[in-house]
Amino acid sequence: MKVVILAGGGGTRLFPLSRSWLPKQFLEFDGKRSLLGLTLERAMGIVRPSDLVVVTNPKHRDRVMLELESVGASGAHLVLEPVGRNTASAVALGASYLLNLGVPRGEVILVAPSDHIMGPAGEFVGAVDKACELALRGLWVVFGVRPAGPETGYGYIEVGGPVGPGFLVRSFREKPDVESARAYAEDPRYYWNSGMYCLTLGCLMDQLERHMEDLYRLVSRGYDEFISAFADSPSVSIDRGLAEKSSDGAMVPFNGDWSDIGSWDAIYKWLQKDGDGNVISGDCVALNCEGSLIMGQGRLIAALGLRDMLVVDGGDAILVAPRNESQRVGLLAEKLASLGGRELPELLAGCVNGVS
Repeated sequence: MKVVILAGGGGTRLFPLSRSWLPKQFLEFDGKRSLLGLTLERAMGIVRPSDLVVVTNPKHRDRVMLELESVGASGAHLVLEPVGRNTASAVALGASYLLNLGVPRGEVILVAPSDHIMGPAGEFVGAVDKACELALRGLWVVFGVRPAGPETGYGYIEVGGPVGPGFLVRSFREKPDVESARAYAEDPRYYWNSGMYCLTLGCLMDQLERHMEDLYRLVSRGYDEFISAFADSPSVSIDRGLAEKSSDGAMVPFNGDWSDIGSWDAIYKWLQKDGDGNVISGDCVALNCEGSLIMGQGRLIAALGLRDMLVVDGGDAILVAPRNESQRVGLLAEKLASLGGRELPELLAGCVNGVS
């Protein structure tokens, strides 16, 4: 088995900590490991470092190399995307690299985002074993998570009948409205889409040929030519470009804890809370506050009478918002950027990591 880790994404949904130069996979929320570091450690529980392929971009190359060294995975392979083209092209680039190394088409690959929280390790390993069993039958396999409640920030998988240790995939549903999310959470046929996939290299190539012909033609040229023409590859997710179009998919449940840490509300739900339901980090004093996330960064934050609020100090910018608005933080960051670079200079990037 080979593991392809996607670590080239940007994103500002965790502004002001996450910026274009410091996306969330490099953030630390436990004071020990970044999200990428945790992903690498999980992967090393099932494969050797030499079986890891990390796909990122030139801007993040040095940071990824430091992350690999920190977890003892310096022997991993690093693949650089010339330009960002979303996950379908990133997965295809990782696969092309492996084929160029002589890895056979029958080899199973696990495709994993670099910015998710998962545990415990035993549940992860068990789910991967089940997914490999189905992948060796010629299916592509997605990992699903039973909804803990209605969540509009996640995509959903509708499953059909059983197949081996999993279920056939009937359909994908993108981020739903509140009413649909409530219905999905109560329906045992629906799971959250974790964004992790397991399939053989040959299955991936066959699926690309059937459903993404333009990308398949580029990959078929070989790794060096694909790199040279990478800017011509489509900018589409693997969910939309391949999985939603294919009838050859299966889903394996992941029964542990999982979050894609896609919003500050998700961070709040994951981190440990005090007796008043607050998550407080850094130099903060909170009086008569409930259900709030308050994170300091080098200066005192004094909070009084807050209910279900976000207060996050990014060192050079402060976010203040109701927790139920956390899915819209990325829009706020885009607005700041449109005002003439108000996302602020990269020289401050070193000040916004290591939250604990």
